[in-house]
Amino acid sequence: MRARQNGVLHEDPAVDMRLLIEQYTVNSLASALRDREEMLQIASQMAVENDFETLKDFLRDCHPDVVLERRQRMRRLFLKTSFNSASLETIRKGLMRMPRQVTMSHSKRAGVVIALVHVNGCPSLLLEKRSASLRAHPDEVCLPGGMVCTKGDRTIVETCLREMKEEIGGFDFEYNRETGLTNGISVLGTLRCNWGEVHHLVGVAVTPVVCFFNQDLAEVDLVPNPDEVAEVFTIPLASLVVKKNWVYRDDHAPIFVGGPYAIWGLTGYILEKFWKDILVPLSSNSVKHHLFDSLDVDDDDD
Repeated sequence: MRARQNGVLHEDPAVDMRLLIEQYTVNSLASALRDREEMLQIASQMAVENDFETLKDFLRDCHPDVVLERRQRMRRLFLKTSFNSASLETIRKGLMRMPRQVTMSHSKRAGVVIALVHVNGCPSLLLEKRSASLRAHPDEVCLPGGMVCTKGDRTIVETCLREMKEEIGGFDFEYNRETGLTNGISVLGTLRCNWGEVHHLVGVAVTPVVCFFNQDLAEVDLVPNPDEVAEVFTIPLASLVVKKNWVYRDDHAPIFVGGPYAIWGLTGYILEKFWKDILVPLSSNSVKHHLFDSLDVDDDDD
């Protein structure tokens, strides 16, 4: 058995097939197949004519090491360009690799959505500003979500998407509670937090669910529920990794100041965990420093 599968986009044949099916049309796959067949015929002719130096140059891009380098570039997250299927697969695997937390059970549970969206093709994060009339945390910035309904919700994903539908109208997505399948949205996984830390902040065990919404928000008219939400806004995902956008104080959750409103408390805690545990580790060191440098960030005090 080979030590390494070569593949096209991924060394795992099953993942490779799924990415090819999801990311390419039939026409593009047929065109690539024809180009590859023509390439093999040309290479065969060079071999028959003993023109091995030309053949070597001709096949260089097909060498497994070159393919691996190209594939690794594709797996990096570039936060200023549109996400594709490979980007979402990278985030999904990053969430799956997070260490599991050993925690005690909690009677009060809630779920929030880390809603990844495009705004004119720019990867962004959707946030809410709570209504001033709410008794709990009025006017504060939060992620969409709410308390688990113990009688109705079967999964934490169902809690999150149900609450999001109630809070924000205009999204075109569906969740089938019988099958667990979604339409118009990709559920990438959960951000594993220390429930003890979360419970200390808000008195509730909160599970963040990371989702990508397929609609570009530049083409969507979102309608916040005025009883719960005063405003819906987005911030570029790249702004989360800018260190000057964060304020740290002893015995307080991190505060994000890189958007139209300050974000603190549980939401600040979750957003910092997301960029530190997912966004930056999924990029190579060179990409990480490129992000910091291009955004005018001093990276000397890690």
